[in-house]
Amino acid sequence: MKRDLRSRLSELHRTGEVKTGRQLAENLKKGEGLNLFPGEGREEDTAFGQCYLRELIFPLEHRHGSSTLSGVLNCCGPDLALPARDSGFKNFNPRKSLFLDIETSGLSGGTGTWAFLIGLGWLEGDHFLLRQYFLRRPAEERAVLSHFSEAAAGFPVMVTFNGKLFDLPLIQTRQMLSGFRHTVPAQHLDLLQCARLLWKKRLPSRSLRSLEEDLLGLHRYDDIPGAEIPAVYFDYLRRGKTANLKKVFQHNVLDILSMVTLLERISNLAAGRMIEHPGEALALGQLCLQSGRTEEGVNFLREASCSGAVPLAEEAALELSIYFKRQSNWAEAVTIWRELIKNNSANPTAYIELAKYYEHRCGEYRSALELTRQAIAIANCDSRISHNSEFTRDALQHRINRLIRRLSCSSGSAD
Repeated sequence: MKRDLRSRLSELHRTGEVKTGRQLAENLKKGEGLNLFPGEGREEDTAFGQCYLRELIFPLEHRHGSSTLSGVLNCCGPDLALPARDSGFKNFNPRKSLFLDIETSGLSGGTGTWAFLIGLGWLEGDHFLLRQYFLRRPAEERAVLSHFSEAAAGFPVMVTFNGKLFDLPLIQTRQMLSGFRHTVPAQHLDLLQCARLLWKKRLPSRSLRSLEEDLLGLHRYDDIPGAEIPAVYFDYLRRGKTANLKKVFQHNVLDILSMVTLLERISNLAAGRMIEHPGEALALGQLCLQSGRTEEGVNFLREASCSGAVPLAEEAALELSIYFKRQSNWAEAVTIWRELIKNNSANPTAYIELAKYYEHRCGEYRSALELTRQAIAIANCDSRISHNSEFTRDALQHRINRLIRRLSCSSGSAD
């Protein structure tokens, strides 16, 4: 039986149906044996040798989650300038934008990490073209980077998800080590930074996977976890295994398509459309006030404060009151503080702000003292609040002592 098995294995090795690890390694060195995507992958000549790339074409009617790719055409620059916190995006044009996402041989970056799969996507006519550069072996890195650098240079805007801190710096590191000039887009829109600003009060996680499931109507099946991707690449380099490598390619495709539909969702929300949660109205109100769009900011904050969703409604009301305070619109500010206190707010801010108003603008020290005592009782019940320097026991006690002295002095004067 053993002899028969050995004979069969020898015959399979001889015919090439089964390859040894050594044979696989030799094929990788020669660039042979990689036919992952027949009809989609091809080799391109560069001044530094050949590189392998794969291209996919998606019609703009292609549905990804609950949206189609065509929605990105409606993205408006002035809207995107708000979550980007950059007025330079007022002239944003989706047709001049390059979507970038990479897969790497390590998750921490550094000079020892390769970007073994570089995914790019852009609008071309009536379709979305997605290109993936694959590092078949380390010796082809300069060829891959050369071809990528030339392609990226044609786009003034780059769109990524965490690309400002990870994807682009890693590529720039590889370019520097290979002797190439850095790719530095004129503008870089990082969707993760936008998502953190817009959905920090609505979603516990702003990872791309969470945004897909909670906002984009997309649920991935049989997707490879990002933490496993480096091991898949090294398994390919050492043993020539490609089964899971195909999953990595698909993971990268989904990441890029999700960035396209996420960009549309961000643009819609920034324009005041598709507000589904008071946390979104609160975030828009804060961003509008920061950028000088005060009328819109006040309207968004009013919307959030009237939602009845505690504590978001309280937070929005307090944001609104502080804005009115800075504008010396005391009537509006005091009305908000009194309403919050009437509703037994568990946030001491309204009590302190109204106490300040009574002390410094009205000279009503007794009312200010009572409000400060209520504030200290609230702060003592919540350790998170007491870490705020204004609400520490010492700070509040100092205010109480001062008010008692003022009351004493005013009583003495009256006598």
